[in-house]
This record gives sequence, C-alpha cells and structure tokens, in this order.
Amino acid sequence: MRAFVARSGLMLALAVGAFGIAAAAATADGLTAAQLQAQGWACRIPAGENLLNCRSPGSEPLPAGPTEVNFLVFDASGTAFLGTEHLIRADLYAGQPRQGTPSGTYQFIPVGPGYYACYHFNVP
Repeated sequence: MRAFVARSGLMLALAVGAFGIAAAAATADGLTAAQLQAQGWACRIPAGENLLNCRSPGSEPLPAGPTEVNFLVFDASGTAFLGTEHLIRADLYAGQPRQGTPSGTYQFIPVGPGYYACYHFNVP
C-alpha cells in the first residue's frame, strides 16, 4: 500500500510540476482538467457520477481492464481539483485497507471487470 501512496503522490507531483505549480497550490491556484487534457490526459465523467476523472497518457485500459488505475478528480466543471482516486481490479483486491479520507476499506464499483476504489480527497 505504501507503494500506492508513493505512486499517487508522484503522479500528482508530476501533473502539478508539469505546469510549474507548487503542489500545495494545486487546489487553490487552479490546476484544471483543461490543462491536463492539453497535455494528453483523458478526462471524463463516468456514467452515474458527477465528478470528472482524469487519467494520464499511457494509462489506457487493457481489454480485460487495467489492473490498477489512478485518477486526478475534479468537480464536474473541471476547475476545482478535489483529490485522487485509485482503483484496483476486483480479481486482484485482497482486502487492503485504504489510506485516505475517511479511513476504512475500498469501495466496490461494478464497472467493467469490477474495481475497488480508494479516494483521497481534500476535505476543507
């Protein structure tokens, strides 16, 4: 799980660093989905949701579904960065505890092959 936290932090740092914005300023100073899309990120609002999920270039789904996927999550307008989401394909999930807000276990999402999601959102 520590590897995920490190990867998640690295992913956010790389995304923020690509725009010359300090990591602490990502939520306040305007990292947007449009900026990510201009850099080749894929952003969409999943069916039945109201949050915009962006994934980095090169993280396209595999035919059976990717084993793990990380997203930067924004409000529906794509202007307010909310945090990160980490998905683990259901057949690979082994009850790992999540280290996010709030603490607990991953939440099952019945999409494609099925995934367990862990959210790391900024809570004001």
